[in-house]
Amino acid sequence: MKKILITGSAGFIAPHIAEEALNLGWEVIGVDTQEVENQVKDKKIKYIKSDLRDLTLGDIKDVNYVAHMAFVTNIPFSIQNPLSTTYDNIDMTAKLLDLCTKAKIEKFVFPSTASLYGHNQIPWVESMSIEPIEPYSWQKYSCEKLCKMWSIRYDLKTSVLRLYQIYGENQRKDTALAAFINSKKLGKPITLTETTAQSSFRTGRRDFIYVKDVAKAFIATMLSDKTGIGEVINIGTGITTTMEEIAKTIGGEVKFIPRRNFEVEAHQADMKNCYKLLDWRPKVKVLKWLSNFVENI
Repeated sequence: MKKILITGSAGFIAPHIAEEALNLGWEVIGVDTQEVENQVKDKKIKYIKSDLRDLTLGDIKDVNYVAHMAFVTNIPFSIQNPLSTTYDNIDMTAKLLDLCTKAKIEKFVFPSTASLYGHNQIPWVESMSIEPIEPYSWQKYSCEKLCKMWSIRYDLKTSVLRLYQIYGENQRKDTALAAFINSKKLGKPITLTETTAQSSFRTGRRDFIYVKDVAKAFIATMLSDKTGIGEVINIGTGITTTMEEIAKTIGGEVKFIPRRNFEVEAHQADMKNCYKLLDWRPKVKVLKWLSNFVENI
C-alpha cells in the first residue's frame, strides 16, 4: 500500500488530493497548524497538527509521496509582507526537501503558480522567461529552482506543477470567484476589474481548472515514470473564460473598477508538455460547474 504525506492539509486543494489517494487505497498523512471542517475524515488518514518544520523522520517513515501544499498564498498579503512570507515559504520548503531526502521518499510534488509568467503573451509555455512581478510569484519561482537543484544535487525526485485559476468546493475565501459568489449571496454587486483600452475584452480572461481535476493531476504526476527531475508542468485546461462570463453565470448586478497593477489581463496554459508527461486530462468545464453550483446558493 502506498503512503502519501500532504502538507497544508487544512487548505483548499489538499483535501481533494487526500480523497483521490484514498480512492486508490493509499494511506494519507495530513500536516497543518490548524484543523478545519473540510479535512477528510477517514480511518486511513492520520493528521499531525504541527508546523511542518518540526516534522521528524519518524513522522514520514515509509512515506512514498509528498504533496507540499503548505504556503502563504495571498498575493496582496505577500506584497505587504515580503520578508515574513519569503522566510516562511522558502524556509519550510527547503527543510521539507531535506527531510524527504533523508527519508528516501519516491517523489516530491510542489504546486507553483501560473501567475509568475507575468506579462508574457498567451498561451504560456513552461520554457518562457520568468519575471515575477510580486513576492508570492518570486517565492514560488525560487522554490521551483530549489526543487530542481535538489533533484540534481541530492537525487530526490521532484516535480513542479504550475497551477492556473483553481475553482471548486471549499474555495479559498480570498479568490475572485469566492468573492463573486459571496456577493451573490449577500445581494451585492459583483466587482470586475476592467482591462486596458488595447484589449479586445472588457474583463480579464482566465484559464479555470477544477480542483478535483487538479488533485488527479497530482496523483498522475506521482505515478508517472516520465517525471521526477524537477520538471515544470502547466496544469490548466488551455481554454480561457472571461471574468464577465463568470459573473453573468453567477448572476446579479455587476460594477467595474480599474485594473490593479499586479494583475495580468489574460492567462492561458499551453498543455502540450503536460499531456506528454502525464496520463491525465482535465474533465470539468467551469461555466457548467458554476451554473450547477449557483442553483444551490
